[in-house]
Amino acid sequence: MKEKEQINFFRPVSSLIGKTFIVKDYQRGYKWESKEILELLNDFNEHSENDGKYCLQPVIVRENEDGSLELIDGQQRITSLYLLLVFLKKSNNDIYYISYETRTESKEFLFHKIIELNQYVETGLKWEEFIAIDGFEKYDNVDIYHFYTVYKTIHDWFIEKDEDFKINFLEKVLNIVHVIWYDIDKSQNNTSIDVSAEEVFLNLNAGKIALTSSELIKALFILECKNNNSKEIYKLKATELALEWDQIENKLHDNSFWFFICDNDLYNDSSTKIDYIFDIVNKRGVKDGVLHSYCVYEKRFRLKEDLNWLEVKNTFNKLLEWYEDKDLYHYVGFLIVSKIKSLSSIITMSKGISKSDFKKKLLKSIDKEFEKTRKQESGSDYYVYQLENLDYRDSRKECENLLILLNINYYINNLSDNKFPFELYKLEKWSVEHINPQNPREFDNVGSIKNWLLSNKEYFTKQNKSLSISKQIEIVLIYFDKIDINDKRKLSELKFDKTKTTKLEELIEAISNELNLHGISNLALLDRNSNSKLGNKLFLEKREIILKLDQDGKYMDSKNNEKKVFIPICTKNVFSKIYTTDKNSVANSFFGKSDMDSYFEFIENQLKSFLPNLKGA
Repeated sequence: MKEKEQINFFRPVSSLIGKTFIVKDYQRGYKWESKEILELLNDFNEHSENDGKYCLQPVIVRENEDGSLELIDGQQRITSLYLLLVFLKKSNNDIYYISYETRTESKEFLFHKIIELNQYVETGLKWEEFIAIDGFEKYDNVDIYHFYTVYKTIHDWFIEKDEDFKINFLEKVLNIVHVIWYDIDKSQNNTSIDVSAEEVFLNLNAGKIALTSSELIKALFILECKNNNSKEIYKLKATELALEWDQIENKLHDNSFWFFICDNDLYNDSSTKIDYIFDIVNKRGVKDGVLHSYCVYEKRFRLKEDLNWLEVKNTFNKLLEWYEDKDLYHYVGFLIVSKIKSLSSIITMSKGISKSDFKKKLLKSIDKEFEKTRKQESGSDYYVYQLENLDYRDSRKECENLLILLNINYYINNLSDNKFPFELYKLEKWSVEHINPQNPREFDNVGSIKNWLLSNKEYFTKQNKSLSISKQIEIVLIYFDKIDINDKRKLSELKFDKTKTTKLEELIEAISNELNLHGISNLALLDRNSNSKLGNKLFLEKREIILKLDQDGKYMDSKNNEKKVFIPICTKNVFSKIYTTDKNSVANSFFGKSDMDSYFEFIENQLKSFLPNLKGA
């Protein structure tokens, strides 16, 4: 590809001066608010001329016979740049012209009234006051509300900056800021389009507003409508496409739906999540943060092949159908969130079979994961997911998968329409929490150690097989005889001699082994923030914190900001001792062996259809 052709893909804002952009009626209205324009202003400001071009997302156009440009995609950016240039130039001359084809008030306001905004925003006039001014009442529409909001935000951002700053800023916007210019008709004649489009994607400035292939893909679908239909039919089909596109995009921004289907975190930051659907349909992954499905559609368009919007809709509708089916939602969601299966492979699995057969295949995939084996030192195989074999230290992911399935199973068996919150699992980064502290050696203070020993003494005294541990506890407790359970001193401050330290460590090891603190009967799911609040505290302290968090549904973080919190149902139940069958143990202030045995039995009963050693039992 020639150097000149490559450079022409990047056009400085100054090259847009004098052009006329036509916004057709299939376009959405202007939607930018303070957040978007502030991000743009701050990015412009932080960009150094030494960094080279600052590249905005594509502006996709088609040139009309009269020289005007149909603005297929890029309305938000072109309009925002126009408002910024009007403010900096203090005039709407020598910029460019934007014509809203069906919104005459918006067109008229930008051309005749925009320059008058300065006198109103300088006084801090609110929108409600602005449209009450004589002569402005007819401009009370959503487009102009956003024009006013963005213009006022621009004014406020510059309010403490001097004229030299504004002059330099204008120069940067005109000559350093570039748009990726994409004229559909002219690009069709470029035989190197695959190469050039790829280079455009890969050479975007990292960290700026992300380029998404869907913006280019949308233009191709609209142009396909135009090329294949009469003017009247084209208008209807383009409007229908825009409506369906927005409906899909809006649903994908619903966190409950999005985090049910998304299996790659790289898509979470994409402003247009429909890219994910295109990549799924075309079996194109993410490479170096760049989405590549556009090249597939561009090649089809150039060869005059069907772009197949119906395939995109059908794929989306299938996902929506799964989302609304209670069993499919939970089985598909589990396979994705546990990373056992990708969404693409699940879609392939579903093709050409009934819903009931698809459900059987999903369950078979879960079964296959739970039948996973490992080699013992002796050389024989063992089931990793057999409850007795699960150990947090060497099977952390499997422990987490099993606890996710345990909680999911609760919702499947519950008669209500409530669903397992995959969005909370991902956003709040749930992980495995030890019910009893996993490492008593790391208790914060000597009072906690004494309290833990007293709690275990009560249990082991009742266990005839554990009398030796009970005796050891009595001996070690003598070391703490004069220490209150609220004593906050560190163990090192007691200055135990070597003999006492050794006996304490041996006792802790014996208790930990007896209780199997890293086994599944001492594990539960909890979000990262709640987990950090529990630390290495005793069971009773953890229980008080968890139940308080569940009751309040929120907490205050270190910066005194309110944060919402969700305690998984099985975690709340286990800390409430709902699964404990021994009446005497229910009232105990610790989570003892009988509590752990009851919890183990509950897990076993709930998941026995998935556990290979229990199937058919």
